[in-house]
Amino acid sequence: MSQPDPKTRTFRNELWRSLPAGVLDTLSATFGMLIAVRVFHMGDMAKSIFLSATSSGMMVSLFVVPLLLKARSTISRTAAKVQILGGGFMALSAVFHDNPWMYIGGLSVGLFCFSMQIPLLTQIYRLNYPASERGRLFAIAGVTRAATAVAFGFFGGWLMGLDLAYYRWLLWAFALSGFVSGLWTYGLPVTPWDIDEATPAGLWSALRWVKLDHDFRTLLISWMMMGVGNLVAACLFVEYLANPRHGINLPEQQVAWIAGVIPVLARTLTSYPWGLIYDRVGLFTVRTILNLIFAAGILTFYLGHGVFLWGLGMALWGVANAGGNVTWGLWVTKLAPKNAVAEYMSVHSFLTGLRGLLAPYLAFAALKVMSFQSLSVLCGIAIVAASAFITVRARGSDDETRRRLGPGERL
Repeated sequence: MSQPDPKTRTFRNELWRSLPAGVLDTLSATFGMLIAVRVFHMGDMAKSIFLSATSSGMMVSLFVVPLLLKARSTISRTAAKVQILGGGFMALSAVFHDNPWMYIGGLSVGLFCFSMQIPLLTQIYRLNYPASERGRLFAIAGVTRAATAVAFGFFGGWLMGLDLAYYRWLLWAFALSGFVSGLWTYGLPVTPWDIDEATPAGLWSALRWVKLDHDFRTLLISWMMMGVGNLVAACLFVEYLANPRHGINLPEQQVAWIAGVIPVLARTLTSYPWGLIYDRVGLFTVRTILNLIFAAGILTFYLGHGVFLWGLGMALWGVANAGGNVTWGLWVTKLAPKNAVAEYMSVHSFLTGLRGLLAPYLAFAALKVMSFQSLSVLCGIAIVAASAFITVRARGSDDETRRRLGPGERL
């Protein structure tokens, strides 16, 4: 019996993998922090460790590609093994669920593993998805992932509302999701990855593209400006609503609904349209629009009062996050040569991880000297400034830049 073509097989496996991935999204977005605050009453340092785990993995991803080249392994199976390892660490947190440091340690290392293999998946999308459909196919899997996160967010909020001690069953669900995600990744096509023998193999070799590619460098600067503002605000969503010392102190189920379900539901409804937009509109334009929606969502959430405005802010942030996921995961495919996508993505992930690693510490430190409202205004200014930066660059673009960053991609 003949195997499906690489595009079909990749899309099928990614659809199935999006189910456990959606469950894991609720860990990093909502339940990890909610359990840390309500069950273990952890301090700022422990919460910052958890919030920075994904970012730490992204930073290490810079070294994954050179090591993979040296090992002569396959892309999909390497990614799968790392995911299964992450599921194993999450299982440790479930086994020792009464120990707060095993809880934080197991989940943090698990998320670290999942984020360090992101550039490998991006390379798979570049090799197996045609350029004209890449955004659409990526977005369909994203819709499934977001819908799963909504459903599990409802379930998890309901379960913890019944009895806070039931959080241990959520930990087992996260561990199982890690294993299942790895199995579906392992089944992705073993596509040949033709690497130029002259390609430098040093651990820092991917950074050469920052010097060589002006458009890449420009967009990385913009992402850094926007990302710091967005991540500082985002890592405090649950803290703002759940921690009694800030005066709001909503019930667990309501926190899960506002911070976990609403933004993911908005992401579910708008991911597919953003995928179509990505395939048809220039990257500078898409990025500018998304930044403005991110800023509007953050300001509405922190400057508004009451459940309606908190929910509206989270909905706007979820709409922007839908488009942000598509552009964040695929934009390097427009710039990079075919077999350098993983290297470009590893640099992008490294810088994302760097700002994500710093963001929780910056956020909690900032709260010692200013209010949530003042901090949100600063975050909004940083995001709008990033839009202004790339708008100026877009107006001065030459024909080559417009070709690379418009609809379609570099061949």
